[in-house]
Amino acid sequence: MKYVLPLALAIAALSPVYAQPKALAALPIPSDPKTPPARAFSDPHSGFSFQVPAGWALTRKDHEVSTFSLDARSVTNATQMRAVVNITFNPFPLSTFSGAYFYASLTPHLNDADCARQAAAPSPHPATTATVGGTTFTHGYDEHGGICTESRDEIYTTVRNGACYRFDLVINNFCGGDVSGVRDMTPQELESVRKRLQAILATVQFDKK
Repeated sequence: MKYVLPLALAIAALSPVYAQPKALAALPIPSDPKTPPARAFSDPHSGFSFQVPAGWALTRKDHEVSTFSLDARSVTNATQMRAVVNITFNPFPLSTFSGAYFYASLTPHLNDADCARQAAAPSPHPATTATVGGTTFTHGYDEHGGICTESRDEIYTTVRNGACYRFDLVINNFCGGDVSGVRDMTPQELESVRKRLQAILATVQFDKK
């Protein structure tokens, strides 16, 4: 008698046998990209230091990336720009943002009243005080422009060792209008850039003398 395999068994016998796939080894989860560390800058002559964040460039020469007297309008002819840090990327490319600068400068042989006046004079608002690097500073503002506000300068001044120390936090814009295809910076964007500048100011330290 001829033995016939049941249909299900016959199909199974003719079907190729596939090995069960092995479990894949768990791949390591990539770590979050780390922001490059800030680098330190110190000016031994002036006795202060601060941190330059990643994405910002530092120069000691005026007119190399900006013009100090145009951005910090209340400085005197005797004021010495010691360093300027500028942002090297545009965080808001669809806006009228054109630059952010952190200036460090000093004016030799200036008294307290004249030093404070550098921060207070340009602004219609009363100057306040702020603590920077454990030192009390006069804090004022300056804004100017033609069609729009082209420059905003937050000014900090104090007298140390007979010299007026000054830090300027400057945000520059260009006037867009309808032709440029960009929009004015929003208050939130301005505040975002201001916080970046404030973060540099927060790292200022003075030599103990």
